[in-house]
Amino acid sequence: MKRKWHGLGILTLSGMMAAGCSLSGEAASKTVTLSENVKLESALDESHLLITHEATIPIEIPSDYTGFKGNQLYFNQHNATYLYDVESKDEKKVMEAPFYLLSENEQRALSHVNEKFYVHDLQNGTKKFVGEGTEEWSTFFGDSKGSTVIQVKNTSEGFTVEKTVLETEQKFSWDIDELFDSNGMAINTFQSSEEGIYIAGNSLKEGYGLYHLLDNGEVKQVSSLEGISSMGSFQFLDEQTIIFNEEYNGKTGIYTLNLSTGNVTQLVAGGKDKEGIWVPFYKLSPDKSKILFDTPVQVGKEYKTNVYVAEFVEGQLSKPTLLMQNADLYAVISMTGYWSDDSSTAYISTTAPGNDTIDAIEVYSIQSEK
Repeated sequence: MKRKWHGLGILTLSGMMAAGCSLSGEAASKTVTLSENVKLESALDESHLLITHEATIPIEIPSDYTGFKGNQLYFNQHNATYLYDVESKDEKKVMEAPFYLLSENEQRALSHVNEKFYVHDLQNGTKKFVGEGTEEWSTFFGDSKGSTVIQVKNTSEGFTVEKTVLETEQKFSWDIDELFDSNGMAINTFQSSEEGIYIAGNSLKEGYGLYHLLDNGEVKQVSSLEGISSMGSFQFLDEQTIIFNEEYNGKTGIYTLNLSTGNVTQLVAGGKDKEGIWVPFYKLSPDKSKILFDTPVQVGKEYKTNVYVAEFVEGQLSKPTLLMQNADLYAVISMTGYWSDDSSTAYISTTAPGNDTIDAIEVYSIQSEK
């Protein structure tokens, strides 16, 4: 599958998989956003969205999407981490080290200093050592709260995954080579659970599927992922439903999978043109009631992005609403989009062509009215 956007790589044992996509068609090159209140009725009569484009905020500090948290921007400067408030334009130092990665909820940050990884609590200023390694090893937060850290180690001695529970400082480890065919496995998309980690891979015993590796050493197959050849990332909508963007039965798109029944529902279709197959990406709201999603468009020789919003109604998406047309996003919407904690405001960062820092942030009020 081809992609034309930056920041799309899924780290695998064979290297970074970065590709591009396109969507043929003629379009004007101007970015278009909603500029006034619009009450939108979905395809399902009982669903309504009230959407307001609140602001376009120019950004003058050197921050890219890795430090983008809606109305807060984190950036590295003078070997430290700084926080910039988009609305007040106040700037302050928050960490005496450059950040390597931020948790989704902004509570914690990872730093990488002298081949060592530390977790910094941005609320109380404390830090904890979590492990050694180079940046080639995949080290990341296992959940949105930053309560666990997952470190994937691929060395001459083998392929292991280690989970650190920050509150208790307990560590749990799995020898992946003993359990899975690790060739081509996506290794920076593992997810923590209270009992272990979730992983999509080709089990040596049961074949390809979604597995729950428990802290006590047990391995349980959650789904056989029938019709799905690979799964780079996914999220739980509830205990029995996951959302993912991939290829299912030869068709790309955003899907939900019921883990109890095995039923797959397509929410958003992907596509294919003369340059290859493209996959839409999404950003799920914290309350799991809405998503932003993107589709690529070709404008002349350049590639732009259309951004939509839709809400879940009885397991389906309401009629999608176009928020931005022909927008310049440096990466896919899962990285360049952000939701407020209460899921009522969406932020989308844009980048001037040829640059890798944020040029402006679009702010939308998006609320359900039922």
